[in-house]
Amino acid sequence: MWFFRRRSRQLSVYCDGAIGDRGQGTGLGVVIRDGRGEIIGLVKRGLPPMTNNEAEYAALVLALEAARRFRPRVLEIHMDNEVVVGQMQGVFAVRSPALKRWHTQACRLARRFREVTYVHIPREANRLADALAAEALAEVKDVRRG
Repeated sequence: MWFFRRRSRQLSVYCDGAIGDRGQGTGLGVVIRDGRGEIIGLVKRGLPPMTNNEAEYAALVLALEAARRFRPRVLEIHMDNEVVVGQMQGVFAVRSPALKRWHTQACRLARRFREVTYVHIPREANRLADALAAEALAEVKDVRRG
């Protein structure tokens, strides 16, 4: 986890989750940018195996937790997972019991900010968060092999 000392009224946060083959684990990646677009935080974390959408929610939860330390008024979350973005926007229903738990946790964390918006972006626009998630996943795989 890398954070730089800087508060910003507005943050753009990019997050992504990656899952391994055959239950080898999960990787999460988060990129935090200030109002000028400068990177002020990078976070990655490895977790036990889960589904793709659970991994995306886990990345969102990590992003919301990491953004708190900057105390922004406005938070814009960018994700390439249409399901999670749609569910957080209230456009899609959350039917899966596993996703309901993640959704509830993300909503609870989001209420700590004055304004949160969710933006669905193409995968190509989320490359840095994807790379961090892949790196965290590789580290999880290495630990499990060792």
